[in-house]
Amino acid sequence: MGRTEGEYSYHISKNWLETIVDAIFAFAMTLLAIGIQVPQALQSQAAIELVEYISKLLPQFVLFVIAFLVLITFLIEHHRQFHYLRIVDPTILSLNVAILVFTVLIPFTTDVAGNYDRVEVAVILFHINILIIGTLFVAHWKYISRSSHLYAEEFDAPSQEKRYLILATIPAVAILGIGVSFISPPFSLAVYVIALIIFLVRERYFRGHEQDIQG
Repeated sequence: MGRTEGEYSYHISKNWLETIVDAIFAFAMTLLAIGIQVPQALQSQAAIELVEYISKLLPQFVLFVIAFLVLITFLIEHHRQFHYLRIVDPTILSLNVAILVFTVLIPFTTDVAGNYDRVEVAVILFHINILIIGTLFVAHWKYISRSSHLYAEEFDAPSQEKRYLILATIPAVAILGIGVSFISPPFSLAVYVIALIIFLVRERYFRGHEQDIQG
């Protein structure tokens, strides 16, 4: 028999936890931009030196965009999972804390990989960070989908499968990135473009499939 909200010895508001998650994700995404160093050049030489300096920052800009898009994807997915959630129990709280711990590390691992994009260890550190967050999101959804006492509304097996397929994309791509980094560390960072394309294609496919079923 499922437990009700009143059977817990303490209460944590779903809305409060969601607000905290939103705030920390926003903070992490802001830190990504702050991590890009502002060029320092003499006014008389700026026209020449700035072009060269900015060209050297290109890997950091590219990685900033990748990390930002990955984080916003995670945040959107978090809201989608919380849509099905009625209450917060200790396991949900623990999983969210773990997600936030590794989320606030993203600016650091992004800076390291951006500054040393040709160094395997630096790039692999970024991939591992993404891999851990992605795996935690899979665990988060697995727990929600198997815990009927948490449901805000029922969902069917196809909906569960849809989320698993989408959530498995980023951890799989992160593992691919780790493998590619042993061959070409800079190129391995581009694998997340694959993940974003897969997300878009799958979202359009599932949305179209759901519309066909409803029709």
